[in-house]
Amino acid sequence: MSPPSMSNFADKKFNSAPTWCGTAWNTLANSCQRALPQSCAFCVAPCGCALVCPTCCEALPRVQSPCHTCALPASRDSRCGACLTRPPPFAAAYAAFVYAFPLDRLLQAFKYGGRLATADFLAQALAERVAQRESATPWPDALVALPLSPSRQRQRGFDQATEIARRVARMTGVPMVRGLHRTRDTQAQAALPWNERAENVRGAFAADPTFAGQRIAIVDDVMTTGATLTSAANAVLRSGARAVEVWAVARTLPPAQTC
Repeated sequence: MSPPSMSNFADKKFNSAPTWCGTAWNTLANSCQRALPQSCAFCVAPCGCALVCPTCCEALPRVQSPCHTCALPASRDSRCGACLTRPPPFAAAYAAFVYAFPLDRLLQAFKYGGRLATADFLAQALAERVAQRESATPWPDALVALPLSPSRQRQRGFDQATEIARRVARMTGVPMVRGLHRTRDTQAQAALPWNERAENVRGAFAADPTFAGQRIAIVDDVMTTGATLTSAANAVLRSGARAVEVWAVARTLPPAQTC
C-alpha cells in the first residue's frame, strides 16, 4: 500500500488540474509575480516567479507512448520489443522530457553552469511524471540519487542528481536515502560512443544492505543509453532490493528515433 503522503500527492497535486504548469502554475505565479518578476527561460516573456511560462512548458519535448520499462517510444504495447526480448534490471523507467532542444540547453546550464535555480522546475516535472504511474503499480519505498564521482563533484561544486532527488522526495513524499556508492571513477559517458558506455560503467557501483527487501527508485538527470543506470540498478538488486525503478528528468532517444 502506498504511504498516505504519496497518495495525497498524486490525488491532490495533479488529478485536480490538467498539468502542474496549468492551474498550479497560475496559483504560484499569481501569489508572487509582483515580488519576483522574471522572464521565461526560453522565450523571455514575463512569467512572474516561474522559470518557464505555461506555453513553453507545454511545448517542451516529451516521449509519446513511452515503454513502461525503458521510457523509449513503444509503438503498440506498454513495453517495447527490446525490453520484451532482453529486459533491463529495472522494473520501470520514467522520464519527464525528451533530451532535445530546448530542454537540453536548460539541463546543461544546470549541470555544467551551476544554475541551481532550475532544479525546482526539473524536479517538479519529474514528480508529475512519476505520479502518472498506473494505479496498480506500487510506489517505491525510497529513492536514491545516482552518485556523481567525487572528482566531478569537486569540479562542479554540487551533485545534480542529488539536487533533483532531494526536491522530488519532498514533492512526492517518497523518502530520500543514501546507500548507493561509486566504487571507482569512470570516464565521462558523454565522451564515449554509445557502444562503449556499458563496459565503462560495469561494476562501478555498490549498494548498502539497507536496501534489502525494499523497492528503490534511482534518480538521475539524463538517461541516455541506460548503461549507467543499469549498472547502478544491478548493484541495488545485489544488495537485496526487491525491485528498482529509474526516474530521470530527460530521456535521450536513439539517433533513428523521434517522438
